[in-house]
Amino acid sequence: MAFEKRIVVLSGSGSTGLVKLYGSFDGLNKVKGECRLDAAGKEAKLYLIADDVAEVDVLAPKTSFEVQLCAKDSICCLLTTQGKTLVGSSGGRADRRQLEGRVEFWKREKARAAKAGAERSALSDGQGKKQDAPPDVSDLRRSAEKEEDADKRPRESESDKEETKGREEEMTGVDDPPKREDTKSAPREARAFSSPREAPFAPQGGTPLGGKGARYDGTNFYQAIKPQIDELFVRYPAERRLNALVPNSEWVRVDAEDGDYYVVGVLFDLSTPIFVCYGVPGRGNVPPPREIADACVWLPLENAHPEGEGFWMIYQSATDGKCVK
Repeated sequence: MAFEKRIVVLSGSGSTGLVKLYGSFDGLNKVKGECRLDAAGKEAKLYLIADDVAEVDVLAPKTSFEVQLCAKDSICCLLTTQGKTLVGSSGGRADRRQLEGRVEFWKREKARAAKAGAERSALSDGQGKKQDAPPDVSDLRRSAEKEEDADKRPRESESDKEETKGREEEMTGVDDPPKREDTKSAPREARAFSSPREAPFAPQGGTPLGGKGARYDGTNFYQAIKPQIDELFVRYPAERRLNALVPNSEWVRVDAEDGDYYVVGVLFDLSTPIFVCYGVPGRGNVPPPREIADACVWLPLENAHPEGEGFWMIYQSATDGKCVK
């Protein structure tokens, strides 16, 4: 992205300010900035809000800073100082309530990620040696819960087993259970997306996905899988190309054992999740993997080269989990 200059005029609570920004707003390089206020308190904070959010401590009426910021469109600013709130935008009107909501959501997600990282670090230290990969805390918790439930739950009678089997056959609509596929010989895309109609976190009969979180009821897909999504975003590195390419979204790159990878992301309307996304890397002039061909759409990394590198994407509604093309 080319070098740009942007200016945001701040106003509110009877005070004014000015924010100047210089640099490449691609999320990969640092942007230089300067904030000027008619008065700045000890606890003054400036939040730069675009495709992502950046926080700056404003310690004086004139403060210089450097931050990483991705902004494909206008940049909004929200500044709090001495009980006052000032807002502004580089293009159009700035809605104070929407900006405050976006900042609060960003703070909660930042605190959650920090807490999860501290828990993993404490668990690793307790084991007395460095692990090749961080232990899956959720798996340990689920195993303990299953063992506890097994001790409390009475043994299932033969008649109960027959009744359960009948219900399962009724739900699947087949008499015989499907044969297990040979995952060792299947291509990586097939292992990552086992069903062409549903992505990895597709709801399964209303059960709590991952053994924790909200119970899926047909209208809360994102909330039901949020613990799994949060865990991926803590464990795996950010996919910066997609963070810079897709406005108001967050992505991570999930590496596979064979050296391949896929991406997982969430698209937001301000702070509200609207789609959960999964992508397999590819090229626009090569057909998508057969296993996801009916559910995916092509997203090039460069609009000027639609047949070049990009991702075959699956978009699931954050409400009901249905794939949307």
